[in-house]
Amino acid sequence: MAERKDFPMRISDDPELVPAPNQFAAGDVAEGHDIKWRIMACFRCRIPEVQGIHVTVFGNTAVLRGKVRSLHDRRLCLECCRHVPGVMRVVDELTSTEQ
Repeated sequence: MAERKDFPMRISDDPELVPAPNQFAAGDVAEGHDIKWRIMACFRCRIPEVQGIHVTVFGNTAVLRGKVRSLHDRRLCLECCRHVPGVMRVVDELTSTEQ
């Protein structure tokens, strides 16, 4: 019996068509640490009395958690994050003792 040519070719019929194994891009953890370091450096320069703020970076999103003394300090923290290269979004989970 002759092989029919109207059916699609199977991957195993041609060794050059074997799919490559799945590869996933590794997350750039070093870049997240770099962004976090730059945010903390900005805090130290602009608001030296601020302590107890935890910064977490997920991709290009910075999450700020902790307590600040005033709404002014809170705004300064958010402004610092927005000016750091690589930060596209800031999640504000800060609380101030003025509230």
